[in-house]
Amino acid sequence: MLDACYYSLIERTDDGRFVGWVPDLPGATASGRTEDEVLRQLSESTRQRLHDLLMSGQQPPRARPVDELPSSEGRREVRRLLLIIG
Repeated sequence: MLDACYYSLIERTDDGRFVGWVPDLPGATASGRTEDEVLRQLSESTRQRLHDLLMSGQQPPRARPVDELPSSEGRREVRRLLLIIG
C-alpha cells in the first residue's frame, strides 16, 4: 500500500454526535459519539477506500492543500485533521 495524506473534516451535529468525511476521497465517511471514534473510523475508511481504488486499477485522487478545503463560514465549526495513511 502506498503512503498517502488526506485532510479529513469533522463537525459536531445538533444532537451532539460527530460526523467526518474526506472531501478528496468520496466514500470515506464516519460518524460517532466522540471525535476520537470518528477519527479512528475515518482512518480505516480511508485506508479501505484507497485499497479498493488500487485493487481496481484506479489512481487515488490528488489531495488538495488545506487552504482549498471547505471552511466553517456560515455553518458549524469544522475541524480539519490530516490523516496519514501508510
